[in-house]
Amino acid sequence: MVSSNIALSEPSLTSDRKQMLSIVAPVYNEEGVLGELLRRLVDTAACLEDGYDFEFIFVDDGSRDRTLEVAKSLLPSEPRLRVIELRRNYGQTAALQAALDQAKGDIIISMDADLQHFPEEIPQFLEQIEAGYDVVCGWRYDRKEGIIRRWPSRVANFLIRKVSGLTIHDIGTTYRAYRAEVIRDVCLLGENHRFVPVLAKIAGAKISEVKIQNIKRPMGKSNYGISRTLNVFIDIFFLYFFTHYFDRPIRIFGKISLFLTFCGILIASVLLGISLLTGMATVREYSGWFFLSLFLFVTAIQMLLTGILAEVIARIYFSSEAHTTYKIRREWRAKDV
Repeated sequence: MVSSNIALSEPSLTSDRKQMLSIVAPVYNEEGVLGELLRRLVDTAACLEDGYDFEFIFVDDGSRDRTLEVAKSLLPSEPRLRVIELRRNYGQTAALQAALDQAKGDIIISMDADLQHFPEEIPQFLEQIEAGYDVVCGWRYDRKEGIIRRWPSRVANFLIRKVSGLTIHDIGTTYRAYRAEVIRDVCLLGENHRFVPVLAKIAGAKISEVKIQNIKRPMGKSNYGISRTLNVFIDIFFLYFFTHYFDRPIRIFGKISLFLTFCGILIASVLLGISLLTGMATVREYSGWFFLSLFLFVTAIQMLLTGILAEVIARIYFSSEAHTTYKIRREWRAKDV
């Protein structure tokens, strides 16, 4: 099993009251690692108990193996553990949102449950939070995965940095620490869990990063595929709109309208010029080209506006407390098993 020689440090306290620290992890088909994950979380918490109270939250995202049974079996040995059972598999973003919504801590740390994230590195995140940052992101500076994961991730991180203006190296990892009052202003939809730093920046958060170790999964099968990489690049288009024009959409719509108007005037001017010079009925003679170009431009603008408006409407809809992207079947605690 994975070991770490990272020294645990004591938190710097700013008040006599202990802060509540929630450590949350969405889990999906992770039956083989949950016991080891909880053991290492408890060991790490033991070195920080002078400054923090703890709770551990596992959100079962409709696992198809014995993950839920294994998680429930851990409850009697660790009363601080809470297991949230979702009704079905909603995806990592919805499971993470459920974890964040259910967390009671002043500080929340999210991480993967597959042991690629080291619980022993939690003190590094806390040091940055205590230094005044609102969001602290992990930076997988020496990634051990194959090239099919590393290079698309580097390209995506580069594009996201250019679009958002963030300067942190690794925007995609879910190993992060948040001040609760900041992350609760962020609503996650689709696969936006990888864009949390961008959304937090828009909410006015101070963002930092710490180097973390990165290893291959010690067991189990990765749920990552090339389709997820393609989805990231598609999401970047909306991210550009969200970061630059969400509060002033008339700017981008106006630019598109001006561009289309210019194209329309250009086509009309050329057709009119030909008609004046030759006496030709250009609309009739070149009607195919004229209507084809008109159709393509109108269709393109309709599709763009429909997509953007649909995203905005979805965010307004899900920002209501009455609507979420997940449904909880039951919460399990030690007294329930």
